[in-house]
Amino acid sequence: MIVFTFTVLVFLVLRFTVTLFNFLSNPKLSAFRPAFASSVSIVIMLRNEESNLLNLLDSIKLQDFSNFEVFICYNEMEQHDEETVAQFCSQDARFSMLQGYLNDYSWIESRAQGNYLMLLDSNTHIQAGLLNSLIYRIRIFKLGIISVIPTQVVKSFRQQLLVPLSDFILLNMVPLRLVRLFRTPVLSVSSRDCLFVDAEKCFANEWLGRLDLKKGPSELLRMVKQDQQKAEVLLGNTFLYKRPKHNDEEALSTAAENLKLYFNGNLLVAFLYVFLVVLGPLIVLIGFDIKVLVLPIGLIFLSRVMTAFLTLQNPVYTVLTHPLQMAMLLVIYVKALSKQLLTSGKQKS
Repeated sequence: MIVFTFTVLVFLVLRFTVTLFNFLSNPKLSAFRPAFASSVSIVIMLRNEESNLLNLLDSIKLQDFSNFEVFICYNEMEQHDEETVAQFCSQDARFSMLQGYLNDYSWIESRAQGNYLMLLDSNTHIQAGLLNSLIYRIRIFKLGIISVIPTQVVKSFRQQLLVPLSDFILLNMVPLRLVRLFRTPVLSVSSRDCLFVDAEKCFANEWLGRLDLKKGPSELLRMVKQDQQKAEVLLGNTFLYKRPKHNDEEALSTAAENLKLYFNGNLLVAFLYVFLVVLGPLIVLIGFDIKVLVLPIGLIFLSRVMTAFLTLQNPVYTVLTHPLQMAMLLVIYVKALSKQLLTSGKQKS
């Protein structure tokens, strides 16, 4: 029991150290307003019916950067939605719809004319200044790719239990500022919500052609670092927001996919993490005197407060719902495991 307690405490201290590093280094996308004489090709992957597409298109149109083109890729869409989006595109030649290209990136090189590529999830919403700020950063630091973690919009108690968990895992596992400083692929965790890529480097290194479609565009950052190019992961701050899904089953599936993504598909490592984060403190809490628990409780409290400030969440709600969020994290892992076992079973049959 003593060895187990020591392991839990060491793991807690390590997580707190990473969170503290992220808090002090403040890895947020900062503003840069002057416009650049560059062009951006924006690719939006419409993967579900419950999307925020029209709001996203409006937010792109209102950017203070106007030299862009937008490709909306989808397989199926409700007739009314398709007509509405088609009407939107007909009013602005920079927007176009592509049906049947959802799981294929080979067309981008031949059709995209921009100096930079932006891959966006349809549930995101961008604010003015995002494109200029990304171009500035990718130029100044000579980056191959930037992955932007969106600020989550939480509007209900149910969402409060589920949505902040992906940011919680990321910020206590990965020191984000070190992703750019070290080119090792080990530090290559990424988001699939917003990826900003140097088009010239992308096409020269055939990143899109080499991309494993099963892993999705988030695999791009790892590929960039394997080619010894610079990459960066930043928090979206006030520039990029994401609306969570209202459908509980879809939201849970998305959270399970993010969990697998952050652990590179290794659910054994994910199990060790979930066990030490969720069950570890609970076992220590049951077996030890309250005086011994002051340190771990204090570290957990401070970690959640720092994470909340970094991700623009309410720190009071975050701390109060922490026990319920940890229970939800266990549910997410079970969901990810069952989905993987089900997928493996179908492949074997």
